[in-house]
Amino acid sequence: MYKYMLNSVRSLYAIKTIRAHGLDGNALWDVTRATLVAQLLYASPAWRGFLKADEKSHLQSVVKKAQRYGCLPTPLKTLDELRQELDENLFHSSRYNPYQVLRRLLPSPTDTGHMLRQRDHNLTLSSNVSLTAKQNFIYRMLFANMH
Repeated sequence: MYKYMLNSVRSLYAIKTIRAHGLDGNALWDVTRATLVAQLLYASPAWRGFLKADEKSHLQSVVKKAQRYGCLPTPLKTLDELRQELDENLFHSSRYNPYQVLRRLLPSPTDTGHMLRQRDHNLTLSSNVSLTAKQNFIYRMLFANMH
């Protein structure tokens, strides 16, 4: 994780250098989103569940620094909100796209024959899952709104 954080700090330095050479406004924001924010979100469904609180706050602080330096707009969503959107999009794609690679990892649909409360999905839920499995993408999305 340290190398990952170091790379984001390097990217922020490069963006600040570009800004110092005259790039500003929407063009600078687009470059920052395409480089720094994309780097911070890269493959996040795979590793998001394993982040510690201090690592999350460090990554969010990089975004706040970019906002403070004028490289990103201030009303930008937090990294957690952006990661949640990515997770939901990937889960939706996995459920409804028959050619999605992750589709085979989803549990089978259930049909109870009863009128139960509405859920986000009709997939089989298993409660006997290891702690490590609870941190992975599929488990997080299956149980996302079950509290």
